[in-house]
Amino acid sequence: MRQHMLNGWLAAALLALACLLGATAYAEVKQAPPRIACLHGNIGGGGPATTCAICGPTHCGGKAPGA
Repeated sequence: MRQHMLNGWLAAALLALACLLGATAYAEVKQAPPRIACLHGNIGGGGPATTCAICGPTHCGGKAPGA
């Protein structure tokens, strides 16, 4: 009986771990496309202001967008 309860708790812990890992992976992948585009310089459909808005001022040489 004790072994059966232990197996249940172990299965629940593994399921919780898998859910947390999946949620973390989803959050990282959701942020990845803009960050990857900035790293590779592959921003399509916009000029410097759009690039700065997506990648931040460091991509524009430290200047604010439109400056």
